[in-house]
Amino acid sequence: MRLLVLLHLLLFVASAQSILLMNSSDNVEKYNQAATAFKENFHQPIKMINISDMNTKEIKKYLYDEYPDIIYTIGSKSYQYANRYLPEKTIFFSSIVNWKRLPLSKNQYGISNEVYSGMQLTLIKSIFPKISSIGVIYSKYTKNIVDSLKMNAQKLGIKIVAQEVNKESVKKKDFQPLLKETQALILISDPVLLSEQEVVKDIFKESAKLNKAIFAYHQLFINYGALLTISVDNPTIGRQMATTITDYLQKQKISKVQYPIGTKVIFNKRVADKLGISYNENISFLANEIVE
Repeated sequence: MRLLVLLHLLLFVASAQSILLMNSSDNVEKYNQAATAFKENFHQPIKMINISDMNTKEIKKYLYDEYPDIIYTIGSKSYQYANRYLPEKTIFFSSIVNWKRLPLSKNQYGISNEVYSGMQLTLIKSIFPKISSIGVIYSKYTKNIVDSLKMNAQKLGIKIVAQEVNKESVKKKDFQPLLKETQALILISDPVLLSEQEVVKDIFKESAKLNKAIFAYHQLFINYGALLTISVDNPTIGRQMATTITDYLQKQKISKVQYPIGTKVIFNKRVADKLGISYNENISFLANEIVE
């Protein structure tokens, strides 16, 4: 009997898959929030590494020495290294902006860092029912996000007016026609637009002058004057990934890339009052935080 138990134990150890949590930087709060929540909710042994202070040679050696079966990468830097040196392994990712730019193979899965546009627009419409037209500035890198916004906006009676920019045209700051044509602007995480910090600041200034609201994807923009921010909830990302990898280990079917299931909504009442924008009186039930 004892021999049978020992054999079962040896078989389990032999079949158990080694798992590595690879954090791009423990100096980034959102990465740590996802990592902590993952560790608290994933009930199997894992190894962890922070690569922010490691050079390429050290990272390569570590990955080859450990050679884990499954790697959960947090942030684009860790994903790129895992994909470069261990593409044959199963790689999961989160906390990466615009994941569609990533080279994905059949053994790579993730959780998007963008909130599902249908949910985003539904929240906006619920809080600001009089909003019927929204502008968006995008580049070739985020066209897929704009296409999704347009598709879901139609269902809610919202018109999306999009303006495409590139590295040259974005510097002209010619956004007044877009702002005048729409009631509000939705700021997406576009690498071309966001590379010009002064341009972003000017957009907020012009919007305020024209009494136009800005909806953004990160709470940082509350300080710029955003009326509403809808962002992913990072601890929920970690918990969601723990469930996803557990399902994978149990050979359950999982989605290639999932939308995050948790959001954080911040409503800037101070800006709403200043712009004279009406909003749902039940705002306290719709927003996680209200800035007075």
